[in-house]
Amino acid sequence: MRTESLLRYCVLTLAIAGLLAGARVMRGQDQRFRDPAAWGSDHVGKPVPEYTTGDECLFCHRNEIGTTWPTNRHNLELRKAEPESPAMADLRKLPALQDSASKVSLLLGGKRFLRFAKPSQDYGKLELLSVVWKPDVSGKSGKLISPDNPLWDARTFADQCAGCHATAVDPKTRAFANTSLDCFTCHGDVPPEHAKDTKFAYLAKKKHDSAQVITSICAQCHIRTGKSKSTGLPYPNNFVAGDNLFRDFQVDFTSEGLARLNPADRHVLENVRDVVVLGKEDVTCLSCHDVHKQSTKKHRQMLEDASCQHCHNPTGSKKVHKSYEVHSTTCQY
Repeated sequence: MRTESLLRYCVLTLAIAGLLAGARVMRGQDQRFRDPAAWGSDHVGKPVPEYTTGDECLFCHRNEIGTTWPTNRHNLELRKAEPESPAMADLRKLPALQDSASKVSLLLGGKRFLRFAKPSQDYGKLELLSVVWKPDVSGKSGKLISPDNPLWDARTFADQCAGCHATAVDPKTRAFANTSLDCFTCHGDVPPEHAKDTKFAYLAKKKHDSAQVITSICAQCHIRTGKSKSTGLPYPNNFVAGDNLFRDFQVDFTSEGLARLNPADRHVLENVRDVVVLGKEDVTCLSCHDVHKQSTKKHRQMLEDASCQHCHNPTGSKKVHKSYEVHSTTCQY
């Protein structure tokens, strides 16, 4: 009798354990195959909000942010073309390009590729010169690419660049409200009440945004392989911080799609996938990157995992970076 009772107890215990294991598997599956578009809302197709401009923000944030913002890379996505810069000097050297050089007022790009731009006759639009300047490793010199037959292109910036290099792009006209990235890009449509309670602003220390919200904000520009479902453009349709980017922005998160990317873009997309598809919440872009301080000091304090090997060798000093080519058809380099 005791043996029979013991057997029944063992069978019951195994059955319960099996049910619990099955429940854990189901929860894992639900998490593993999370639909990126399943949460939140968006501003797709809606008018751009009447947001608070950066100039207004800096009235109060002039001491903490204002001292570094003029040199911040997000603020310099489009920057004034200084006549003495190496790129402008090279452009003026060739007689055939001197007329074009006199019209250039803005520069777009950085260490790998640099474009020359001027305001278009249409509001909120820019024209790009067909001539490109490619810096060398030091960035202090470089060479002009396609210097013959210079032409001004009125479509490329609006169709490919505006969403990540300008602020508040109108989804219908593709005109932007401000060159470079204003505070609105990352912090959203901040209400006046935030002056007394900072949790009204996205990415504020007191707000404690979810990993999904943080990732959507960063991914709106740092995913270079996505496409808006509603417009077909390679940048989001009127994304506002706090939205779910992936309700409209379509991205290939498959292993095959990731394998086709260069290490830099793959690193970004794998982290985004981990958050929005796999449901992981422990690491976001802001775990490693301090935007206002332009520092990646925090990433050197993180525990090592497989993603580190995108840029670093498995062994040896982490000061050593792998050499690889960064290329994006969207950004044309």
